[in-house]
Amino acid sequence: MRFLVSSLLLFGTASAFFAPAPVSMRAPQTRVASTPLCSAVDLDALKAAEAAGEITAGVGAGRDLPSPSGLNTLAPPLQAAVVFAILAAVGIGASVLSGPVFDAIRGSGLWNLSRPTWPILGLIYLAAGVAHFTEAEGFENITPPNGAWGVWYTPFSPKTNVLWTGGVEIFGGAWMLFGAGSALAGISLPVELGPVVSDGALTLWLLTWAVTPANIYALTHGANFPLDLETPPTAHAVRLAFQSVLLALLWEMAQPTIIDAQNNLGLL
Repeated sequence: MRFLVSSLLLFGTASAFFAPAPVSMRAPQTRVASTPLCSAVDLDALKAAEAAGEITAGVGAGRDLPSPSGLNTLAPPLQAAVVFAILAAVGIGASVLSGPVFDAIRGSGLWNLSRPTWPILGLIYLAAGVAHFTEAEGFENITPPNGAWGVWYTPFSPKTNVLWTGGVEIFGGAWMLFGAGSALAGISLPVELGPVVSDGALTLWLLTWAVTPANIYALTHGANFPLDLETPPTAHAVRLAFQSVLLALLWEMAQPTIIDAQNNLGLL
Protein backbone atom coordinates (compact mmCIF):
# COMPACT_ATOMS: atom_id res chain seq x y z
CA MET A 1 0.00 0.00 0.00
CA ARG A 2 2.96 2.32 0.59
CA PHE A 3 3.19 3.15 -3.10
CA LEU A 4 -0.42 2.66 -4.12
CA VAL A 5 -1.18 6.37 -3.78
CA SER A 6 1.68 7.37 -6.09
CA SER A 7 0.62 4.70 -8.54
CA LEU A 8 -2.96 5.95 -8.60
CA LEU A 9 -1.68 9.46 -9.21
CA LEU A 10 0.24 8.09 -12.17
CA PHE A 11 -2.94 6.46 -13.45
CA GLY A 12 -4.82 9.73 -13.09
CA THR A 13 -2.18 11.53 -15.15
CA ALA A 14 -2.26 8.85 -17.84
CA SER A 15 -6.06 8.79 -18.02
CA ALA A 16 -6.12 12.55 -18.62
CA PHE A 17 -4.01 12.18 -21.76
CA PHE A 18 -7.02 11.53 -23.98
CA ALA A 19 -9.01 14.48 -22.67
CA PRO A 20 -9.80 16.71 -25.66
CA ALA A 21 -7.88 19.95 -25.44
CA PRO A 22 -9.17 23.38 -26.37
CA VAL A 23 -8.13 24.22 -29.90
CA SER A 24 -5.95 27.05 -28.63
CA MET A 25 -3.93 24.62 -26.51
CA ARG A 26 -3.22 22.09 -29.22
CA ALA A 27 0.03 22.16 -31.11
CA PRO A 28 -0.53 23.05 -34.77
CA GLN A 29 -0.74 19.98 -37.00
CA THR A 30 -0.12 19.96 -40.75
CA ARG A 31 -2.06 16.93 -41.93
CA VAL A 32 -0.22 16.52 -45.20
CA ALA A 33 -1.52 13.11 -46.11
CA SER A 34 -5.01 13.18 -44.67
CA THR A 35 -6.62 16.47 -45.69
CA PRO A 36 -7.81 17.71 -49.08
CA LEU A 37 -5.74 20.87 -48.53
CA CYS A 38 -2.57 18.89 -49.09
CA SER A 39 -0.99 19.33 -52.49
CA ALA A 40 1.31 16.94 -54.34
CA VAL A 41 3.99 19.62 -54.24
CA ASP A 42 3.85 19.75 -50.43
CA LEU A 43 4.14 15.99 -50.10
CA ASP A 44 6.96 15.78 -52.63
CA ALA A 45 8.82 18.52 -50.78
CA LEU A 46 8.47 16.67 -47.49
CA LYS A 47 9.65 13.41 -49.02
CA ALA A 48 12.63 15.18 -50.57
CA ALA A 49 13.50 16.75 -47.22
CA GLU A 50 13.31 13.35 -45.54
CA ALA A 51 15.51 11.78 -48.23
CA ALA A 52 18.04 14.58 -47.73
CA GLY A 53 18.13 13.86 -44.02
CA GLU A 54 16.63 17.24 -43.15
CA ILE A 55 13.70 15.66 -41.36
CA THR A 56 13.01 12.23 -39.90
CA ALA A 57 9.66 10.49 -40.14
CA GLY A 58 7.92 11.17 -36.87
CA VAL A 59 9.79 14.40 -36.14
CA GLY A 60 8.36 17.83 -36.86
CA ALA A 61 6.89 18.10 -40.34
CA GLY A 62 7.96 14.51 -40.99
CA ARG A 63 5.20 13.33 -38.68
CA ASP A 64 2.75 13.86 -41.52
CA LEU A 65 4.49 11.74 -44.15
CA PRO A 66 2.39 8.68 -45.03
CA SER A 67 3.41 5.87 -42.69
CA PRO A 68 4.11 2.29 -43.84
CA SER A 69 0.85 1.20 -42.20
CA GLY A 70 -1.04 4.00 -43.97
CA LEU A 71 -3.09 4.61 -40.83
CA ASN A 72 -2.07 8.27 -40.58
CA THR A 73 -3.65 8.91 -43.99
CA LEU A 74 -7.11 8.21 -42.59
CA ALA A 75 -9.41 11.00 -41.47
CA PRO A 76 -8.78 11.93 -37.81
CA PRO A 77 -12.03 10.35 -36.51
CA LEU A 78 -11.05 7.05 -38.13
CA GLN A 79 -7.55 7.31 -36.70
CA ALA A 80 -9.04 7.84 -33.24
CA ALA A 81 -11.30 4.81 -33.72
CA VAL A 82 -8.27 2.69 -34.65
CA VAL A 83 -6.39 3.87 -31.56
CA PHE A 84 -9.25 3.06 -29.19
CA ALA A 85 -9.76 -0.31 -30.90
CA ILE A 86 -6.09 -1.17 -30.37
CA LEU A 87 -6.26 -0.10 -26.71
CA ALA A 88 -9.37 -2.26 -26.27
CA ALA A 89 -7.64 -5.24 -27.92
CA VAL A 90 -4.61 -4.86 -25.65
CA GLY A 91 -6.89 -4.71 -22.60
CA ILE A 92 -8.94 -7.72 -23.68
CA GLY A 93 -5.79 -9.71 -24.39
CA ALA A 94 -4.39 -8.88 -20.94
CA SER A 95 -7.70 -9.81 -19.28
CA VAL A 96 -7.86 -13.17 -21.04
CA LEU A 97 -4.28 -13.98 -20.08
CA SER A 98 -4.56 -12.87 -16.45
CA GLY A 99 -7.96 -14.55 -16.07
CA PRO A 100 -8.83 -17.88 -17.73
CA VAL A 101 -5.35 -18.63 -19.13
CA PHE A 102 -3.49 -18.12 -15.85
CA ASP A 103 -6.27 -19.90 -13.93
CA ALA A 104 -5.93 -22.91 -16.22
CA ILE A 105 -2.19 -23.31 -15.62
CA ARG A 106 -1.96 -22.05 -12.05
CA GLY A 107 -0.29 -24.65 -9.84
CA SER A 108 1.08 -26.65 -12.78
CA GLY A 109 4.75 -27.48 -13.20
CA LEU A 110 5.15 -24.75 -15.79
CA TRP A 111 3.54 -22.21 -13.48
CA ASN A 112 5.62 -23.20 -10.45
CA LEU A 113 8.80 -23.09 -12.50
CA SER A 114 8.21 -19.74 -14.17
CA ARG A 115 6.28 -17.73 -11.60
CA PRO A 116 9.25 -17.01 -9.26
CA THR A 117 11.20 -15.52 -12.18
CA TRP A 118 8.60 -12.89 -13.12
CA PRO A 119 10.13 -10.09 -10.99
CA ILE A 120 13.10 -10.18 -13.37
CA LEU A 121 10.89 -8.03 -15.57
CA GLY A 122 11.96 -5.23 -13.25
CA LEU A 123 15.40 -5.37 -14.85
CA ILE A 124 13.90 -4.75 -18.30
CA TYR A 125 11.93 -1.76 -17.04
CA LEU A 126 14.95 -0.43 -15.18
CA ALA A 127 17.06 -0.58 -18.34
CA ALA A 128 14.27 0.98 -20.39
CA GLY A 129 13.96 3.77 -17.85
CA VAL A 130 17.65 4.57 -18.08
CA ALA A 131 17.36 4.57 -21.88
CA HIS A 132 14.70 7.29 -21.61
CA PHE A 133 17.51 9.58 -20.48
CA THR A 134 20.36 8.27 -22.66
CA GLU A 135 18.26 7.89 -25.84
CA ALA A 136 15.73 10.63 -25.15
CA GLU A 137 15.55 11.79 -28.78
CA GLY A 138 14.45 8.36 -29.95
CA PHE A 139 11.73 8.15 -27.31
CA GLU A 140 10.58 11.68 -28.13
CA ASN A 141 10.23 10.56 -31.74
CA ILE A 142 7.57 7.99 -30.86
CA THR A 143 5.78 10.23 -28.34
CA PRO A 144 2.44 11.39 -29.81
CA PRO A 145 2.32 15.17 -30.29
CA ASN A 146 -0.73 17.11 -29.17
CA GLY A 147 -3.46 16.74 -31.77
CA ALA A 148 -2.35 13.29 -32.91
CA TRP A 149 -5.31 11.20 -34.13
CA GLY A 150 -7.44 14.31 -33.57
CA VAL A 151 -7.88 13.49 -29.84
CA TRP A 152 -4.50 13.35 -28.14
CA TYR A 153 -3.58 15.94 -25.56
CA THR A 154 -1.14 16.09 -22.66
CA PRO A 155 -0.14 19.20 -20.71
CA PHE A 156 3.51 18.20 -21.00
CA SER A 157 5.98 18.42 -23.85
CA PRO A 158 7.18 15.19 -25.51
CA LYS A 159 10.54 15.60 -23.74
CA THR A 160 8.87 15.96 -20.35
CA ASN A 161 6.72 12.89 -21.01
CA VAL A 162 9.82 10.90 -21.91
CA LEU A 163 11.62 12.00 -18.74
CA TRP A 164 8.81 11.38 -16.25
CA THR A 165 7.89 8.00 -17.71
CA GLY A 166 11.58 7.06 -17.63
CA GLY A 167 11.78 8.06 -13.98
CA VAL A 168 8.74 5.93 -13.10
CA GLU A 169 10.19 2.96 -15.01
CA ILE A 170 13.45 3.26 -13.06
CA PHE A 171 11.61 3.48 -9.75
CA GLY A 172 9.16 0.65 -10.46
CA GLY A 173 11.79 -1.67 -11.89
CA ALA A 174 14.30 -1.01 -9.12
CA TRP A 175 11.65 -1.35 -6.40
CA MET A 176 10.44 -4.69 -7.75
CA LEU A 177 14.01 -5.99 -8.02
CA PHE A 178 14.73 -4.77 -4.50
CA GLY A 179 11.81 -6.75 -3.12
CA ALA A 180 12.65 -9.88 -5.09
CA GLY A 181 16.36 -9.67 -4.24
CA SER A 182 15.64 -9.25 -0.54
CA ALA A 183 13.46 -12.36 -0.56
CA LEU A 184 16.15 -14.39 -2.31
CA ALA A 185 18.73 -13.20 0.20
CA GLY A 186 16.44 -14.17 3.09
CA ILE A 187 16.16 -10.55 4.28
CA SER A 188 12.90 -9.61 5.97
CA LEU A 189 11.87 -6.11 4.96
CA PRO A 190 10.04 -3.82 7.42
CA VAL A 191 6.29 -4.31 7.29
CA GLU A 192 5.95 -0.55 6.83
CA LEU A 193 7.27 -0.96 3.29
CA GLY A 194 4.28 -3.09 2.39
CA PRO A 195 4.35 -5.77 -0.34
CA VAL A 196 7.39 -4.38 -2.17
CA VAL A 197 7.32 -6.56 -5.29
CA SER A 198 3.58 -6.08 -5.61
CA ASP A 199 3.78 -2.30 -5.21
CA GLY A 200 6.47 -2.16 -7.88
CA ALA A 201 4.42 -4.38 -10.19
CA LEU A 202 1.31 -2.20 -9.84
CA THR A 203 3.36 0.92 -10.56
CA LEU A 204 4.73 -0.70 -13.72
CA TRP A 205 1.26 -1.92 -14.73
CA LEU A 206 -0.03 1.63 -14.62
CA LEU A 207 3.08 2.92 -16.39
CA THR A 208 2.71 0.32 -19.16
CA TRP A 209 -0.79 1.60 -19.88
CA ALA A 210 0.51 5.18 -19.87
CA VAL A 211 3.16 4.47 -22.51
CA THR A 212 1.09 2.18 -24.74
CA PRO A 213 -0.10 5.16 -26.86
CA ALA A 214 3.55 5.74 -27.86
CA ASN A 215 3.70 2.22 -29.29
CA ILE A 216 0.42 2.84 -31.09
CA TYR A 217 1.79 6.10 -32.51
CA ALA A 218 4.84 4.25 -33.83
CA LEU A 219 2.45 1.97 -35.73
CA THR A 220 0.05 4.61 -37.01
CA HIS A 221 2.67 7.19 -37.99
CA GLY A 222 5.71 5.04 -38.75
CA ALA A 223 7.80 6.80 -36.09
CA ASN A 224 11.18 5.15 -35.71
CA PHE A 225 13.00 4.07 -32.56
CA PRO A 226 15.95 4.05 -32.82
CA LEU A 227 15.78 6.94 -35.27
CA ASP A 228 17.77 5.19 -37.98
CA LEU A 229 15.91 1.87 -37.76
CA GLU A 230 12.96 1.34 -40.09
CA THR A 231 10.42 -0.86 -38.31
CA PRO A 232 7.70 -2.58 -40.38
CA PRO A 233 4.06 -2.40 -39.25
CA THR A 234 4.11 -6.12 -38.39
CA ALA A 235 6.86 -5.56 -35.82
CA HIS A 236 4.88 -2.71 -34.26
CA ALA A 237 1.82 -4.98 -34.08
CA VAL A 238 3.83 -7.73 -32.36
CA ARG A 239 5.15 -5.22 -29.84
CA LEU A 240 1.60 -4.08 -29.08
CA ALA A 241 0.50 -7.70 -28.62
CA PHE A 242 3.36 -8.14 -26.14
CA GLN A 243 1.89 -5.25 -24.14
CA SER A 244 -0.97 -7.60 -23.22
CA VAL A 245 1.52 -10.15 -21.92
CA LEU A 246 3.36 -7.56 -19.82
CA LEU A 247 0.11 -6.21 -18.40
CA ALA A 248 -1.09 -9.71 -17.47
CA LEU A 249 2.17 -10.62 -15.74
CA LEU A 250 2.30 -7.34 -13.81
CA TRP A 251 -1.36 -7.59 -12.80
CA GLU A 252 -0.76 -11.06 -11.38
CA MET A 253 2.24 -9.86 -9.38
CA ALA A 254 0.33 -6.80 -8.14
CA GLN A 255 -2.48 -8.82 -6.50
CA PRO A 256 -1.30 -8.38 -2.87
CA THR A 257 -1.37 -4.59 -3.27
CA ILE A 258 -4.74 -4.68 -5.05
CA ILE A 259 -6.30 -6.95 -2.39
CA ASP A 260 -4.83 -4.71 0.32
CA ALA A 261 -6.44 -1.67 -1.32
CA GLN A 262 -9.79 -3.45 -1.67
CA ASN A 263 -9.73 -4.41 2.01
CA ASN A 264 -8.93 -0.87 3.09
CA LEU A 265 -11.67 0.53 0.88
CA GLY A 266 -14.16 -2.04 2.14
CA LEU A 267 -14.67 -3.53 -1.32
CA LEU A 268 -14.33 -7.14 -0.18
